[in-house]
Amino acid sequence: MEVNQRELREQILSKHLEFPDLSHRQLGKMLNIHHSTVSRVLKRFQERLTLDHGKGAGRKPGPENKKTEGKVKRMIKANPNVSSRDLAKKIGISESYVQNAKKRAGLHTYKVQNFLNRDERQQSTAKTRARKLYEKMLTKYGCCVMDDETYIKADFKQNPGLEFFTGKSKFDVDDKFKKKKMSKFTSKYLIWQAICSCGLRSEPFVTKGTVNSEIYKSECLEKRLLPFLQQHDEAPLFWPDLASCHYSKSVLEWYEANSVHFVPKDMNPPNCPELRPVEQYCAIMKRELRKSKKTVKDEKDMLRKWKKKLRNWYRMTL
Repeated sequence: MEVNQRELREQILSKHLEFPDLSHRQLGKMLNIHHSTVSRVLKRFQERLTLDHGKGAGRKPGPENKKTEGKVKRMIKANPNVSSRDLAKKIGISESYVQNAKKRAGLHTYKVQNFLNRDERQQSTAKTRARKLYEKMLTKYGCCVMDDETYIKADFKQNPGLEFFTGKSKFDVDDKFKKKKMSKFTSKYLIWQAICSCGLRSEPFVTKGTVNSEIYKSECLEKRLLPFLQQHDEAPLFWPDLASCHYSKSVLEWYEANSVHFVPKDMNPPNCPELRPVEQYCAIMKRELRKSKKTVKDEKDMLRKWKKKLRNWYRMTL
């Protein structure tokens, strides 16, 4: 029986290599077998590079096997980051058994949160400044305005982010859905925008270059931030990040000349994007633009697409 099964697996692999464009269903009809058998054999070969059954093949231990279930829980407790697939391979059981064991034990899977790797000095400085900022400034203002700059690639599909595809197996999905072309050098745009804790947003600024203190003062502060601050009944607090152009001598003079209440540099926590919602706002916008899979031609086109995506996103969240 095993010999016949081995021959069948070899026939499946041989036909797949001979006709790589055929689907699993078509190969199954050619060999007069069910397409799920074809998918299972090719998947095993892709994962193990062998046609033989590996360790753990055959009937798996059922829910009554408390010893195996206890081993699953102990291994998860020792390493909560281990995947169900890797855990199943280590113990020699099926992945579905691991999933059921986790469910019976009341275990849930959560997404790991990313955070900046601050050194001990930065951590101490951030904690001290955040406390001073909250106690001396944030509690005294009704609104807090934050600004940020972010780079967007002209081809939205090439902006970083997770993408997935779904199919019965990897072989059943066309390559255009499984692979994404990436260019080593691609055009990109810098976008500046300010948002307020009350929900208002400033006009965005787009450029293909970089932002120095003079461009920041003339294009971002003078033309866009100042009118945005004047929309508020009471003067809000302006919280820039620690970019050098945000605290240059000419910019500090501009703050003072226009009576802008801003967070001083010695109160601004370093490397704390988790404290600034504008960072999440930019990340969400980049994700929404990537979904559109469009390409921009110039600054005006980038500005138009940014505003359009922003309007659509806000409409969906209301």
